[in-house]
Amino acid sequence: MRENLARGLVIVSVLGALLVAVGGCWNPFAPPDDPDPPDPHPASYVIRSQPDSVLHNLTTAYVYRNAREYLDCLAEEFLFHPSEADQGDPSNPLPETWGKLTEQDIHENMFGEGSDVDRITLTLTHISDAFSAGASPDSTYDDTWEFQEGVDLRVIIPIPGDELILLATADQLFVFQVDPHEVGPQGQDLWEVRDWWDLQDDRPGRLGRPNPDVEALSVGRLKSRYMN
Repeated sequence: MRENLARGLVIVSVLGALLVAVGGCWNPFAPPDDPDPPDPHPASYVIRSQPDSVLHNLTTAYVYRNAREYLDCLAEEFLFHPSEADQGDPSNPLPETWGKLTEQDIHENMFGEGSDVDRITLTLTHISDAFSAGASPDSTYDDTWEFQEGVDLRVIIPIPGDELILLATADQLFVFQVDPHEVGPQGQDLWEVRDWWDLQDDRPGRLGRPNPDVEALSVGRLKSRYMN
């Protein structure tokens, strides 16, 4: 019995020595490597229980280039309103409005694998908000919120030896309504963007010194670059 135990200890010792000798290159008892380690900063989307929750998801969808999550922030009857300057541009006028299907095309092109975009940053700074109760006291479906937000949107595109930054900084006005087609997991109202107004920015010298690697443009003009 003691001889068998001693023989077993010798075998274990030899196996241990062999494992040490290979310097950790291969360990048959170790779990396999994870070919796709978890993202240390995963995207975080929240329930759209308030207008600012919608803006959180919208910002996150831009940064993580997720068209599906972005479109989930928009009402089915959503309208984007370019600035008056872009609508009246004699060389390349933008339409007065466009809807959710056009937004889908734009963001699938901007966020997709074949896009020229390397990365996107978006910062919204709250300026003001106003609530308007609807005519029906027993329903929230005709209530609206208006949020004006300061915007710093940067779409970074690689160019030979450098990168081009498309920069939009004009304030934006978002009009929110309660989603009539969906409720939250506990039956709560969910909010969505019904209208998005690109406000005209007439501030002189807002970008400081000219930078050849930065193209300043409106949000509407930036979006229109990715229209089909």
